[in-house]
Amino acid sequence: MTTFLSIMRLLPIIALLILSACSSPYNAKYSKATYGVLSAPETYIVRKGDTLFSIAWRFGLEQKAIQRQNRLSNPNKIFVGQKLRLIAHQTKTSKRPGKYGKTSGKSTKKTLSNRPIKAKGNWVWPLKGSVARRFNPRKIGGNGIRINGKANQSVNAAAAGTVVYKGNGLNGYGNVVIIKHSGSLLSAYGFLSKTYVKEGQKIKKRQKVGTVGYAANRKLMLHFEVRRKGRPVNPLNYIGSRYHF
Repeated sequence: MTTFLSIMRLLPIIALLILSACSSPYNAKYSKATYGVLSAPETYIVRKGDTLFSIAWRFGLEQKAIQRQNRLSNPNKIFVGQKLRLIAHQTKTSKRPGKYGKTSGKSTKKTLSNRPIKAKGNWVWPLKGSVARRFNPRKIGGNGIRINGKANQSVNAAAAGTVVYKGNGLNGYGNVVIIKHSGSLLSAYGFLSKTYVKEGQKIKKRQKVGTVGYAANRKLMLHFEVRRKGRPVNPLNYIGSRYHF
């Protein structure tokens, strides 16, 4: 009788555990959708796990601008609870929402056009594959493009630069490598299953930075993103709409 009563007491806990398991739609190896750039508030309180780079990336700002605004001599030394002043980029195509946390930025008809785009510079495609999703910053995951890939397929640097970030601490990108190029350009390579570079490493154009991983839809693909002065821009403007390597 005692054993029966003990089992009855455990039933609610067992049911809760089963429901918790069923509520997780994806395995850890699948990367969730990439979130849009948030409109920067006037001030931001540093949270656990934040870096100056991750804060700048989240709000579409340049790390140097935040560092300069807050007179930080060392960008690697920020602490939980610290109040930072942020500088929001004001553009003709973006509106500052009244509530913190809304995504900003509207793309033009030209941005969403399916017409072939000729590359501006000498960048190459990071991966050979078809475009699964085009640039559309109005939608979640639209800050870059998605390129279909294959298992163990190499992901290569679109242009030469220096690795400024490698890891999975940026919400929505999975394992990601971010490369800084000349000027104020950054390129990001998300949903990687493996990475082959380290932060601070100088990278040559076409150099392997990782291998293709899974997106949230359980398909093998690369999230490729380009940012200029902190803001997402259409990657096809730099690599063109036709594959070349």
